[in-house]
Amino acid sequence: MKRILAHTVGVLAAAAAVPMAFTAVANADKPGPVYFSAHGMNCSITDDGTVGCDLTSPTSFAFSTGTDSQIPVPFPVREVLIDVPWAPAHPGLDPGTPHTLPGGNPDIGTFGTTAGSGANQGPAVYHAGAVCAIGFHGSFSCQSKGHAFNDYEQITAS
Repeated sequence: MKRILAHTVGVLAAAAAVPMAFTAVANADKPGPVYFSAHGMNCSITDDGTVGCDLTSPTSFAFSTGTDSQIPVPFPVREVLIDVPWAPAHPGLDPGTPHTLPGGNPDIGTFGTTAGSGANQGPAVYHAGAVCAIGFHGSFSCQSKGHAFNDYEQITAS
Protein backbone atom coordinates (compact mmCIF):
# COMPACT_ATOMS: atom_id res chain seq x y z
CA MET A 1 0.00 0.00 0.00
CA LYS A 2 1.30 3.46 -0.87
CA ARG A 3 1.55 6.14 1.76
CA ILE A 4 0.95 9.82 1.11
CA LEU A 5 3.09 12.05 3.28
CA ALA A 6 2.35 15.78 3.45
CA HIS A 7 4.71 18.33 4.88
CA THR A 8 5.28 22.04 4.83
CA VAL A 9 9.03 22.15 4.40
CA GLY A 10 10.45 22.76 0.94
CA VAL A 11 12.75 19.72 0.70
CA LEU A 12 10.48 17.74 -1.60
CA ALA A 13 9.36 20.84 -3.44
CA ALA A 14 13.00 21.28 -4.38
CA ALA A 15 13.17 17.65 -5.53
CA ALA A 16 9.99 18.16 -7.55
CA ALA A 17 11.53 21.24 -9.16
CA VAL A 18 14.56 19.36 -10.48
CA PRO A 19 12.84 18.33 -13.74
CA MET A 20 11.71 21.93 -14.31
CA ALA A 21 15.23 23.31 -13.93
CA PHE A 22 16.15 21.94 -17.34
CA THR A 23 13.06 22.84 -19.33
CA ALA A 24 11.41 25.74 -21.06
CA VAL A 25 7.75 26.51 -20.53
CA ALA A 26 5.64 24.03 -22.45
CA ASN A 27 2.01 22.94 -22.74
CA ALA A 28 0.81 26.51 -23.27
CA ASP A 29 -2.22 27.30 -21.18
CA LYS A 30 -5.50 26.74 -22.94
CA PRO A 31 -8.98 27.10 -21.45
CA GLY A 32 -10.31 24.16 -19.48
CA PRO A 33 -8.74 21.53 -17.26
CA VAL A 34 -5.90 19.30 -18.43
CA TYR A 35 -6.29 15.56 -17.69
CA PHE A 36 -3.51 12.94 -17.57
CA SER A 37 -2.49 9.79 -15.72
CA ALA A 38 0.80 8.88 -14.05
CA HIS A 39 1.91 6.33 -11.44
CA GLY A 40 -1.55 4.77 -11.33
CA MET A 41 -3.22 8.10 -10.58
CA ASN A 42 -5.68 10.02 -12.75
CA CYS A 43 -4.96 13.73 -12.37
CA SER A 44 -6.26 17.09 -13.51
CA ILE A 45 -5.02 20.67 -13.42
CA THR A 46 -7.74 23.32 -13.58
CA ASP A 47 -7.51 26.86 -14.94
CA ASP A 48 -6.87 28.25 -11.44
CA GLY A 49 -3.88 25.92 -10.92
CA THR A 50 -5.67 23.43 -8.68
CA VAL A 51 -4.07 19.99 -8.96
CA GLY A 52 -6.03 16.90 -8.02
CA CYS A 53 -5.31 13.22 -8.42
CA ASP A 54 -7.66 10.26 -7.98
CA LEU A 55 -5.77 7.29 -6.53
CA THR A 56 -6.60 3.84 -7.87
CA SER A 57 -6.78 2.32 -4.39
CA PRO A 58 -7.20 3.72 -0.87
CA THR A 59 -3.89 5.00 0.41
CA SER A 60 -2.58 6.00 3.83
CA PHE A 61 -1.74 9.68 4.29
CA ALA A 62 0.44 11.43 6.85
CA PHE A 63 1.60 15.00 7.41
CA SER A 64 5.27 15.47 8.16
CA THR A 65 6.16 17.79 11.02
CA GLY A 66 9.32 18.86 9.19
CA THR A 67 11.40 16.37 11.15
CA ASP A 68 11.34 12.60 11.04
CA SER A 69 7.96 12.39 12.78
CA GLN A 70 4.59 12.15 11.05
CA ILE A 71 0.96 12.78 11.92
CA PRO A 72 -1.15 10.13 10.19
CA VAL A 73 -4.67 10.73 8.90
CA PRO A 74 -6.83 8.02 10.55
CA PHE A 75 -8.48 6.85 7.32
CA PRO A 76 -7.29 5.85 3.83
CA VAL A 77 -7.70 8.47 1.11
CA ARG A 78 -8.59 8.18 -2.58
CA GLU A 79 -7.76 11.75 -3.64
CA VAL A 80 -4.88 14.19 -3.10
CA LEU A 81 -5.25 17.93 -3.75
CA ILE A 82 -3.27 21.13 -4.00
CA ASP A 83 -6.10 23.63 -4.07
CA VAL A 84 -5.29 26.54 -1.76
CA PRO A 85 -2.06 28.48 -1.13
CA TRP A 86 -2.48 28.42 2.67
CA ALA A 87 -2.46 24.62 3.11
CA PRO A 88 -0.08 21.85 2.06
CA ALA A 89 -1.18 19.13 -0.33
CA HIS A 90 -3.93 17.20 1.45
CA PRO A 91 -6.54 14.47 1.07
CA GLY A 92 -9.67 15.36 -0.84
CA LEU A 93 -13.15 14.23 0.11
CA ASP A 94 -14.87 14.62 -3.26
CA PRO A 95 -17.33 11.85 -4.12
CA GLY A 96 -16.46 9.61 -7.04
CA THR A 97 -13.43 10.32 -9.19
CA PRO A 98 -13.55 14.03 -10.11
CA HIS A 99 -10.11 14.03 -11.78
CA THR A 100 -10.80 11.07 -14.07
CA LEU A 101 -12.35 11.26 -17.53
CA PRO A 102 -14.82 8.56 -18.61
CA GLY A 103 -12.64 5.73 -19.88
CA GLY A 104 -9.58 7.04 -18.01
CA ASN A 105 -7.07 9.80 -18.57
CA PRO A 106 -4.36 9.75 -21.25
CA ASP A 107 -0.87 8.84 -20.05
CA ILE A 108 1.32 11.83 -19.17
CA GLY A 109 3.83 10.60 -21.79
CA THR A 110 1.21 10.97 -24.55
CA PHE A 111 1.27 14.76 -24.55
CA GLY A 112 3.71 15.81 -21.84
CA THR A 113 6.81 17.78 -22.81
CA THR A 114 10.12 16.06 -22.10
CA ALA A 115 11.79 17.64 -19.08
CA GLY A 116 15.07 17.09 -17.27
CA SER A 117 18.02 14.97 -18.30
CA GLY A 118 19.60 11.66 -17.30
CA ALA A 119 17.96 10.17 -14.22
CA ASN A 120 15.68 13.23 -13.97
CA GLN A 121 14.27 13.01 -17.51
CA GLY A 122 10.59 12.42 -18.12
CA PRO A 123 7.39 14.00 -19.42
CA ALA A 124 5.94 17.10 -17.75
CA VAL A 125 2.56 18.85 -18.03
CA TYR A 126 2.37 22.61 -17.40
CA HIS A 127 -0.96 24.41 -16.98
CA ALA A 128 -2.14 27.52 -15.12
CA GLY A 129 1.11 27.89 -13.16
CA ALA A 130 1.10 24.23 -12.04
CA VAL A 131 3.41 21.47 -13.21
CA CYS A 132 3.28 17.71 -12.86
CA ALA A 133 6.24 15.67 -14.06
CA ILE A 134 7.90 12.31 -14.14
CA GLY A 135 11.39 12.95 -12.80
CA PHE A 136 14.14 11.40 -10.70
CA HIS A 137 14.27 7.66 -11.47
CA GLY A 138 10.60 7.64 -12.50
CA SER A 139 9.24 9.58 -9.54
CA PHE A 140 6.04 11.60 -10.07
CA SER A 141 5.58 15.08 -8.65
CA CYS A 142 3.16 17.99 -8.86
CA GLN A 143 3.72 21.60 -7.78
CA SER A 144 1.23 24.44 -7.52
CA LYS A 145 0.28 27.32 -5.24
CA GLY A 146 3.56 27.04 -3.31
CA HIS A 147 3.05 23.37 -2.40
CA ALA A 148 3.94 19.98 -3.85
CA PHE A 149 3.55 16.27 -3.58
CA ASN A 150 5.90 13.58 -4.80
CA ASP A 151 5.37 9.87 -5.43
CA TYR A 152 8.55 7.85 -5.51
CA GLU A 153 8.39 4.98 -3.08
CA GLN A 154 5.60 6.73 -1.21
CA ILE A 155 3.58 9.84 -1.95
CA THR A 156 5.01 12.82 -0.13
CA ALA A 157 3.31 16.20 -0.08
CA SER A 158 4.12 19.73 1.07
